[in-house]
Amino acid sequence: MNTLLYLLGLMFVGLFAAPAEAAQPAPPQPMVGKAVVVGDFSVVPLLDGAHGFPISLFKGADEATLLAMAGKQQVSGSFNVFLIEHGQERFLVDTGNGTLRPERNGQLLLCLQEAKTAPEDISKIFVTHLHGDHIGGLVKDGKSAFPKAQVYVARIEYDYWMSDEAMRQTPEGRREAFSMVRGVLRVLEHDNLLVLFTPGEVVSPDITSVALFGHTPGHTGFMLASKGKQLFFVGDLLHAGSIQFARPDINADFDVDQSMARETRQRTLKQVAQDAMPIAAVHLPFPGVGLVRAEGDGYTFETLK
Repeated sequence: MNTLLYLLGLMFVGLFAAPAEAAQPAPPQPMVGKAVVVGDFSVVPLLDGAHGFPISLFKGADEATLLAMAGKQQVSGSFNVFLIEHGQERFLVDTGNGTLRPERNGQLLLCLQEAKTAPEDISKIFVTHLHGDHIGGLVKDGKSAFPKAQVYVARIEYDYWMSDEAMRQTPEGRREAFSMVRGVLRVLEHDNLLVLFTPGEVVSPDITSVALFGHTPGHTGFMLASKGKQLFFVGDLLHAGSIQFARPDINADFDVDQSMARETRQRTLKQVAQDAMPIAAVHLPFPGVGLVRAEGDGYTFETLK
């Protein structure tokens, strides 16, 4: 009897007790990162979207080694875009996915809205290479998404994607990318927005293009240098920080020239580590800006705070 009364009492209390606080969902990841000051410039990381690469995409080590470095089958990463602010000028480095691939709709325009920047405010866009996750945001509804922006593309990169011979030599499953790239370029050319350059040229005061060939034939970085400060936009030099900092010899399957991509990565990481030069990378976890430090036979990455 006492036991029954005790249980009834618990039920009574439960009916009138305040409900337990519901678990709160994790706050959304910010789309606009903290500005990095580089001399007279500010660089604002923008999160176009999060993503991951399966470790099966990487070459140069067996699965057990890759899994030990990555800690899981899917390497976490981001699609990062970088907004450069200089006085009243506004530039972009790459433009993310846009709407070219429905499964990867980019958030760049929302990011810019949060950063209080209109598409019409952008006057120059520096394209590291012509993969869809870098140029998808250039076009919206068949028109230029940034109607006042000159779009800078390395001539060697342009020539590769416009080459029918290069398309024929590409595995059949990847030839569709050529049609996508050509469609974007047609819009830019129609609007007289495309600017071709040779890597090594200055593309804007204090911004110099740098050849980082291998991932694609014309893959290009951009060096921002102002008042003794530098930031190196390295595009797709790396795709998996948890793997490729420790083992720069490991490539992604879609590096067009595997040998050149490996050499470029090894040389560049050595340089930026020696010079304590911060980098901004597209696929490192957001915000993707930090310092590379030598450690043993490889490197580590420290995100700028």
